[in-house]
Amino acid sequence: MTDTTASRSPLILGEVLFDHFPDGRQVLGGAPFNVAWNVHGMGFNPCMVSAVGKDAPGQQVLQAMQNWGMNAAQIQTSDNKPTGAVEVKIEDGEPSYDILQDRAWDYIQPPPIEDYSQYSYLYYGSLAYRSERTAATIRQLIEESNLPRFVDLNVRPPWFDESWVSELVDGADWLKLNHDELHRLTQMPCDTLDDIRKAVDKFRTAHKVANFCITSGSKGAFFATSDGDGIEVAVTQADPFADAVGAGDGFASVLLAGLISGRPLRQVGDAASRFAGKVCENHGATCQDKSFYENVLP
Repeated sequence: MTDTTASRSPLILGEVLFDHFPDGRQVLGGAPFNVAWNVHGMGFNPCMVSAVGKDAPGQQVLQAMQNWGMNAAQIQTSDNKPTGAVEVKIEDGEPSYDILQDRAWDYIQPPPIEDYSQYSYLYYGSLAYRSERTAATIRQLIEESNLPRFVDLNVRPPWFDESWVSELVDGADWLKLNHDELHRLTQMPCDTLDDIRKAVDKFRTAHKVANFCITSGSKGAFFATSDGDGIEVAVTQADPFADAVGAGDGFASVLLAGLISGRPLRQVGDAASRFAGKVCENHGATCQDKSFYENVLP
């Protein structure tokens, strides 16, 4: 990867919302926004494409981005749809989510971008595909930008339909999903590393995805690359453990930042694991302390 590419911004599209916790806390989040926030904290300059309502939470989003130094030029404002919100429940340290419907980020319009050469990757997740307006915007960006794509699949009923898979992932440069999701999409066992390799081969043949990041919770992660090599990534235990909100987004953030900067993949995997463990020591998915992001990438 060239130095020019390493300096280019990722284009990140999808939901921005507030996670509402049982204790009354409200934490700014949404997987694509978490990734953009984290990547910015690591010294990159992501362009976040999303939408907020013309309401107090929407103003809080824009103020938080300004305070963090993020580019908010492509954050749209909806006159009649509220800013995104999620009700979070925590049981035994593991979060569950009620993602409220018909929110501003369900109506993201194509951004007025004429020159995509300034961007390094197009990142999006599958949740934003739940509404036809935002799904159409994703399809348009895939076609117009011709950027390498980092896709984060989240098979979370009822906000996922397997009929979306080809449109979301065909030809992607990187696909991130967990082993349960890989099992569901391939109908193959994914209990062992050998199982995962075989399931990846089946999925790659069907969808021409170049590289895979398969996360497996306490078992760590596995990178299946287009050259046939595989890299095992050990899990980093959080101490003390707060909650797992945003851990996967933290892992994805470091992987994306490492890809943009052209670092060795094994080194990036280890750094991603360490950062995901660090996120689990923090309540919520993001942190407003810049020191939290120091020396994340070696």
